[in-house]
Amino acid sequence: MDTKVAIITGAAGGIGRAITAEFIKKNITCVLADINKKALADLQKQYGDKVYGLYCDITDIKSVKSMANKVIKKYRAIDILVNNAGIIEPNLFEDASYKEIMHQIQVNVMGPINCTYEVLPYLKKSKIPSIVTIASLAGIVPETYSSIYTATKFALRGLFLTLHIELKKHNIHVATVFPDSVNTPMLQYEATHGGSPLTFLSKPQKPEDVAKAVLKAIDTRKPEIVVPSSQGFITRFIMVFPRAVVTLWPLLEKMGSKNKKSIHKLIKS
Repeated sequence: MDTKVAIITGAAGGIGRAITAEFIKKNITCVLADINKKALADLQKQYGDKVYGLYCDITDIKSVKSMANKVIKKYRAIDILVNNAGIIEPNLFEDASYKEIMHQIQVNVMGPINCTYEVLPYLKKSKIPSIVTIASLAGIVPETYSSIYTATKFALRGLFLTLHIELKKHNIHVATVFPDSVNTPMLQYEATHGGSPLTFLSKPQKPEDVAKAVLKAIDTRKPEIVVPSSQGFITRFIMVFPRAVVTLWPLLEKMGSKNKKSIHKLIKS
């Protein structure tokens, strides 16, 4: 078939919906994977045969295998995988429960691993395959009050940069997108559940900005894209000097805390 087929995990969330809209503009058939059955049904009704909504628990290997098999049965191909699903449980490490720790690791790390592993054999058969993973700026710089979330996003950076190198022999392009804060329900949750002050340093972006970065990653075949791009050089440069991070972070936390109330009002509106 001529149309590309893309799987988008976490498709019912704010960024997932924006990626779906951008892909449809490019005539890409979208498989929308999520655990929210009602939201999937609504998206199916909205887009009709341009999308295929599938329940999938990315932490369950059997569920991921079933999803991949259903996609192949229906479309006979998978060309793009977007690992978008992710969660956060803001907390100081010393106060976090094992349940919170394991939930974030299972969804944020094992979820993308499961999906990538199960879809990889089909991507090898595609003419121009891509894997794009949505990480976070917390995958480049530390995010206090969210140490486990930060650890999962650092892990994604290491994994997919390695795969960018390893999978070149199969002509599979692998990219990771690192957004700064985005106006989504997850950001609203952080605003009311002790989210890191660093998340509120700047005005949150629109989900559409991240969606466009995903398309840019596919088109340019770059290994990493930071959104906004201005943060790319700054964050990478800062991490060359760990001592500077230790010195700067308390100041940045104070600035973020001051912005938190005004940004909370903005993301609610």
